[in-house]
Amino acid sequence: MDRLKELNEAKVAAAEVIARIDNAISSLGSASSWGILDIFGGGLISSAIKREKISSANDDIREITSSLKALNKELEDVNMHLPEEISNSVSDEVFDIWFDNIFTDIRVQGEITDSLNNLRDFRKSVVEIIN
Repeated sequence: MDRLKELNEAKVAAAEVIARIDNAISSLGSASSWGILDIFGGGLISSAIKREKISSANDDIREITSSLKALNKELEDVNMHLPEEISNSVSDEVFDIWFDNIFTDIRVQGEITDSLNNLRDFRKSVVEIIN
């Protein structure tokens, strides 16, 4: 009976992690769309909105961390590592928004794409644990 209870607790914790991963994927997907617009000449406004979406995605990734701690507690023998946040420092924003250029836009778009792929892979790992 205890084993069944532990398994159910792990599934609940994993479902919470998956929900938060889905939020981060959604935020990064939106950032990616704005990033593509930015590459093709979206300008100051698209750069600012893209940065806002990146900030939101980073917030989502930080929320995954707390949910992941609960899951790791339930699955003590499983060691999972969350993908890193996208760099969103003041200097990143200054170069991306105020010195808007295609090179920065392409670099940021690459970071967004990498983070999206890492989060999708991470989500698959969590789903595999509970199945």
